[in-house]
Amino acid sequence: MLTFSFVIPTYNAADHLENCLKSIRQQQYPREAMEVLIADGGSSDRTLEIAQRYESRILENKKRLAEYGVQLGVAEAKGDLLVVFAADNELVGEDWAAKVSRVFEQNNEISAVWGRLASGPHDAALNKYFALIQSDPLSWFLNTNLLRYKKSAAASADYFEFKVDPRKPLVWGANGLVYRSERIKKVWQREEYLGDNDAFQYMVEQGNNKVAYFDTPFVYHHHVSRLSDWPRKWKRNLTRHLFDKQESRNMNWAFDAGFRKKAVLWVFYSVLPVFSFLHASYLALRERNIYWLYHPLASFLQAVTYMYLVVSEQKGRRLVAGLFIKRRGK
Repeated sequence: MLTFSFVIPTYNAADHLENCLKSIRQQQYPREAMEVLIADGGSSDRTLEIAQRYESRILENKKRLAEYGVQLGVAEAKGDLLVVFAADNELVGEDWAAKVSRVFEQNNEISAVWGRLASGPHDAALNKYFALIQSDPLSWFLNTNLLRYKKSAAASADYFEFKVDPRKPLVWGANGLVYRSERIKKVWQREEYLGDNDAFQYMVEQGNNKVAYFDTPFVYHHHVSRLSDWPRKWKRNLTRHLFDKQESRNMNWAFDAGFRKKAVLWVFYSVLPVFSFLHASYLALRERNIYWLYHPLASFLQAVTYMYLVVSEQKGRRLVAGLFIKRRGK
């Protein structure tokens, strides 16, 4: 029987953590085969109390950023399968662990398993739009590789199997991504900052590139509830995770072939909302899903947020210069 290690970085996560841990403990899978490691960055709310109540092992994340917490948890994890989880995640269904374990048992080549992020029944309408795009408007616009892989993949009863070409990357890294521990632990053993997407890209580049994907609700991700949540998250991710850490990161998962052209197109698509509105209206009609109508506003907000940060931050200007100016002659 394969064992699981859930690594969950936290900081004042009491609002979501109980439901997160409950979804793990309610699995129809032996309790002794599942460990939970909470890497806490100094919470002052009830986070640690909740973690202790659900028999979690608590680690002190002195560097506070979530990715350092994942590094800390991975180093201590003992399970055959490593789950990079978040406090605002919940497993979908009580058979989740058994279902995931079976995929790894049936094919030793599989290095990682992931699936569709879903919006919970009580989530705000905005989170239901997030469940449609699975990430942020920019990533959704730039990276459509998963759609291509699914079209050519070997499909079993409920999941797809395929090999990831590192030149055609996936934006995978957290929110329930399950790794075969022996193939990812060394990747995370670095002193410098490592983003969760970077870790997956490194593993793929090392040749451990066979993965499985469930195109059905896999993990509930309670990502946003108000429109104001998103600019705050985008600002934090861009400044603290990219501008400040760009020297040590492997960004091949983002800056793939055609990135510059697609990024410029996205700016026009988002800043001139007529394009994103027409696109969203078409998708809403085709899929009969009204939540697509959040797309023009979310795209506009992200574009404006990123443009302001790039112009106002020296590190941002340097990053853009490196991407668009220095590479032009290559």
